[in-house]
Amino acid sequence: MQKSEKNLNEKLKLKHLLESENFRIRTAMFIGEKRISTLKSFFDGIYYSFDIYNIKEENIFLGLNEWTIKHYNWKETSAGWKDIILKECENDEEKAVDEFFRIYDKFKQKPVANTVYN
Repeated sequence: MQKSEKNLNEKLKLKHLLESENFRIRTAMFIGEKRISTLKSFFDGIYYSFDIYNIKEENIFLGLNEWTIKHYNWKETSAGWKDIILKECENDEEKAVDEFFRIYDKFKQKPVANTVYN
């Protein structure tokens, strides 16, 4: 397998995992607990590993912060998507995970100019 094919497969695996029904239903099985803070750390760890191993990966979350701010009609803020969703869910970490998946599905329907991470 050529390097470019491997990078494409890695990208498809991350997006496939995030969008899979199994991951969404059994989030705690994959990340240890159903908490949006843990989910965000899980994603951060994945992108960190891409950086360490020099894997080119489309940042599927690029623009999500700005989109989430607009979606919830927040004014100027430095809060990221995780903190906004958590606040909107009254700091209920489990509820915020379900809300994240709902928000992510809406977000991915809106084309955003994604860039390659790394």
